Amino acid sequence: MALALPLFWWALARRPLSTLSVGAIALFIGLHLLAAHWSYSFVPYREWVGLAEGGRNHFDRLVHFLFGLLLTVPLVEVVERYLGLSRAVAMLFAFLAIQATSAVYEIFEWGLALTMAPDAVEAYNGQQGDIFDAQKDMGLALVGNLLALVPAAVRKIR
Repeated sequence: MALALPLFWWALARRPLSTLSVGAIALFIGLHLLAAHWSYSFVPYREWVGLAEGGRNHFDRLVHFLFGLLLTVPLVEVVERYLGLSRAVAMLFAFLAIQATSAVYEIFEWGLALTMAPDAVEAYNGQQGDIFDAQKDMGLALVGNLLALVPAAVRKIR
Protein backbone atom coordinates (compact mmCIF):
# COMPACT_ATOMS: atom_id res chain seq x y z
CA MET A 1 0.00 0.00 0.00
CA ALA A 2 2.85 2.37 0.82
CA LEU A 3 4.26 1.90 -2.68
CA ALA A 4 0.87 2.09 -4.39
CA LEU A 5 -0.08 5.52 -3.06
CA PRO A 6 2.90 7.42 -4.58
CA LEU A 7 2.37 5.54 -7.84
CA PHE A 8 -1.33 6.43 -7.77
CA TRP A 9 -0.48 10.09 -7.05
CA TRP A 10 2.03 10.16 -9.94
CA ALA A 11 -0.48 8.57 -12.33
CA LEU A 12 -3.18 11.06 -11.33
CA ALA A 13 -0.84 13.97 -12.00
CA ARG A 14 -0.12 12.67 -15.51
CA ARG A 15 -3.63 11.46 -16.38
CA PRO A 16 -6.25 12.98 -14.07
CA LEU A 17 -9.48 11.17 -13.33
CA SER A 18 -12.81 12.71 -12.43
CA THR A 19 -13.44 13.77 -8.85
CA LEU A 20 -16.04 11.00 -8.59
CA SER A 21 -13.51 8.33 -9.60
CA VAL A 22 -10.76 9.61 -7.33
CA GLY A 23 -13.20 9.84 -4.42
CA ALA A 24 -14.47 6.31 -5.04
CA ILE A 25 -10.93 4.90 -5.17
CA ALA A 26 -9.90 6.85 -2.05
CA LEU A 27 -12.94 5.59 -0.14
CA PHE A 28 -12.21 2.01 -1.17
CA ILE A 29 -8.57 2.31 -0.08
CA GLY A 30 -9.71 3.90 3.19
CA LEU A 31 -12.00 0.95 3.91
CA HIS A 32 -9.10 -1.46 3.39
CA LEU A 33 -6.87 0.57 5.68
CA LEU A 34 -9.59 0.48 8.32
CA ALA A 35 -9.96 -3.28 7.90
CA ALA A 36 -6.17 -3.75 8.05
CA HIS A 37 -6.20 -2.18 11.50
CA TRP A 38 -8.87 -4.48 12.98
CA SER A 39 -9.20 -7.35 10.46
CA TYR A 40 -12.46 -7.47 8.53
CA SER A 41 -14.30 -9.72 10.96
CA PHE A 42 -13.55 -7.44 13.91
CA VAL A 43 -14.13 -3.89 12.61
CA PRO A 44 -16.33 -2.37 15.35
CA TYR A 45 -18.80 -0.71 13.00
CA ARG A 46 -21.74 -1.75 15.20
CA GLU A 47 -20.45 0.32 18.09
CA TRP A 48 -19.85 3.29 15.79
CA VAL A 49 -23.44 3.35 14.54
CA GLY A 50 -25.09 2.25 17.78
CA LEU A 51 -26.18 -1.26 16.80
CA ALA A 52 -26.53 -4.11 19.27
CA GLU A 53 -23.74 -6.66 19.62
CA GLY A 54 -24.03 -10.20 18.42
CA GLY A 55 -24.21 -12.18 15.23
CA ARG A 56 -22.04 -12.02 12.18
CA ASN A 57 -19.86 -9.01 11.50
CA HIS A 58 -20.91 -7.92 8.00
CA PHE A 59 -18.12 -5.41 7.37
CA ASP A 60 -16.44 -7.75 4.88
CA ARG A 61 -19.71 -8.11 2.99
CA LEU A 62 -20.03 -4.32 2.83
CA VAL A 63 -16.53 -4.09 1.34
CA HIS A 64 -17.34 -6.71 -1.32
CA PHE A 65 -20.48 -4.76 -2.27
CA LEU A 66 -18.51 -1.50 -2.37
CA PHE A 67 -15.80 -3.16 -4.48
CA GLY A 68 -18.35 -3.49 -7.26
CA LEU A 69 -20.03 -0.16 -6.58
CA LEU A 70 -16.97 2.05 -6.14
CA LEU A 71 -14.53 0.67 -8.71
CA THR A 72 -16.87 0.29 -11.68
CA VAL A 73 -17.01 3.98 -12.62
CA PRO A 74 -13.22 4.49 -12.44
CA LEU A 75 -12.74 1.46 -14.69
CA VAL A 76 -15.32 2.74 -17.20
CA GLU A 77 -13.63 6.14 -17.15
CA VAL A 78 -10.11 4.79 -17.70
CA VAL A 79 -11.14 2.51 -20.56
CA GLU A 80 -13.26 5.16 -22.25
CA ARG A 81 -11.01 8.14 -21.72
CA TYR A 82 -7.52 6.72 -22.01
CA LEU A 83 -7.99 3.69 -24.22
CA GLY A 84 -10.43 5.52 -26.49
CA LEU A 85 -13.01 2.74 -26.52
CA SER A 86 -16.76 3.29 -26.66
CA ARG A 87 -18.88 3.65 -23.53
CA ALA A 88 -20.51 0.26 -24.19
CA VAL A 89 -17.14 -1.50 -24.45
CA ALA A 90 -15.85 0.34 -21.38
CA MET A 91 -18.90 -0.75 -19.39
CA LEU A 92 -18.52 -4.35 -20.53
CA PHE A 93 -14.84 -4.27 -19.59
CA ALA A 94 -15.63 -2.82 -16.14
CA PHE A 95 -18.34 -5.43 -15.56
CA LEU A 96 -16.08 -8.31 -16.58
CA ALA A 97 -13.04 -6.97 -14.70
CA ILE A 98 -14.97 -6.59 -11.43
CA GLN A 99 -16.52 -10.05 -11.74
CA ALA A 100 -13.27 -11.76 -12.71
CA THR A 101 -11.32 -10.05 -9.93
CA SER A 102 -13.98 -11.00 -7.41
CA ALA A 103 -13.86 -14.65 -8.50
CA VAL A 104 -10.06 -14.79 -8.53
CA TYR A 105 -9.93 -13.34 -5.01
CA GLU A 106 -12.40 -15.94 -3.71
CA ILE A 107 -10.36 -18.70 -5.38
CA PHE A 108 -7.27 -17.27 -3.65
CA GLU A 109 -9.10 -17.46 -0.32
CA TRP A 110 -10.09 -21.05 -1.07
CA GLY A 111 -6.41 -21.84 -1.78
CA LEU A 112 -5.53 -20.39 1.61
CA ALA A 113 -8.20 -22.55 3.21
CA LEU A 114 -6.52 -25.62 1.74
CA THR A 115 -3.06 -24.75 3.01
CA MET A 116 -3.52 -22.98 6.36
CA ALA A 117 -4.61 -24.20 9.77
CA PRO A 118 -8.40 -23.90 10.24
CA ASP A 119 -8.15 -21.20 12.91
CA ALA A 120 -5.80 -19.12 10.76
CA VAL A 121 -8.08 -19.48 7.73
CA GLU A 122 -11.11 -18.39 9.71
CA ALA A 123 -9.26 -15.35 11.05
CA TYR A 124 -7.98 -14.29 7.60
CA ASN A 125 -10.93 -15.15 5.36
CA GLY A 126 -13.59 -13.86 7.71
CA GLN A 127 -16.02 -16.61 6.75
CA GLN A 128 -17.37 -16.62 10.29
CA GLY A 129 -18.79 -20.12 9.86
CA ASP A 130 -20.67 -19.37 6.62
CA ILE A 131 -19.97 -22.12 4.08
CA PHE A 132 -21.45 -19.93 1.32
CA ASP A 133 -19.28 -16.92 2.15
CA ALA A 134 -17.50 -16.89 -1.22
CA GLN A 135 -20.74 -17.04 -3.18
CA LYS A 136 -22.32 -14.28 -1.10
CA ASP A 137 -19.21 -12.09 -1.45
CA MET A 138 -19.19 -12.49 -5.23
CA GLY A 139 -22.94 -11.87 -5.35
CA LEU A 140 -22.58 -8.62 -3.44
CA ALA A 141 -19.78 -7.47 -5.75
CA LEU A 142 -22.11 -8.27 -8.67
CA VAL A 143 -24.96 -6.22 -7.18
CA GLY A 144 -22.65 -3.24 -6.53
CA ASN A 145 -21.21 -3.59 -10.04
CA LEU A 146 -24.64 -3.61 -11.68
CA LEU A 147 -25.87 -0.68 -9.59
CA ALA A 148 -22.85 1.38 -10.63
CA LEU A 149 -23.34 0.56 -14.31
CA VAL A 150 -26.80 2.18 -14.39
CA PRO A 151 -25.60 5.77 -13.85
CA ALA A 152 -22.46 5.06 -15.86
CA ALA A 153 -24.69 4.25 -18.82
CA VAL A 154 -26.42 7.62 -18.77
CA ARG A 155 -23.89 10.00 -17.22
CA LYS A 156 -20.95 11.51 -19.04
CA ILE A 157 -17.85 11.08 -16.88
CA ARG A 158 -15.83 14.29 -16.62
